[in-house]
Amino acid sequence: MEIINEASEKFKDKQAEICGFLFDLLKRINTLEKEIFERSEELKRKKAELGIPKHQVGPGENELWDEYEQRLGEVVKPVCTEKLIGKRYGGSYGNPSKYGYIDGECTARFIMKTAKRAVVQTDFMHGTPQSHKFVIRDVDGKWLIDEVYYGFQSNPEKWYSDNIR
Repeated sequence: MEIINEASEKFKDKQAEICGFLFDLLKRINTLEKEIFERSEELKRKKAELGIPKHQVGPGENELWDEYEQRLGEVVKPVCTEKLIGKRYGGSYGNPSKYGYIDGECTARFIMKTAKRAVVQTDFMHGTPQSHKFVIRDVDGKWLIDEVYYGFQSNPEKWYSDNIR
């Protein structure tokens, strides 16, 4: 991954700390999402073997959703603001995973102009060239993710509010 440091001169040295914090979180979410997706696929196979229609909930599916929400909460709640947590999390997973690019090809831009706020934008290919923007704030001496957005590189000025996953 290439990281382009666009921070003000006095904050350039914060890149490793803040990007490391964010990328570690995205990798943890990515790993959990992959695991849950694989287990979900196995439950779907078992449901089909039992002759349960696709539109009906099969054995273990509700419990898997509950587990996913609980485990994802353990990952994101300590590192996200209440504002971002309030947007919900744990409502979806898929293949490829939302942050699957973090383990592959992507470019990141680190932008920091004040001591209390940083922005990390990731640019990646997911069918079309896309981007995520993470607003990270210093809250009582601790970096927390406060806002997440997604957008498309074909319209770089347009961002859509998002949740952490």
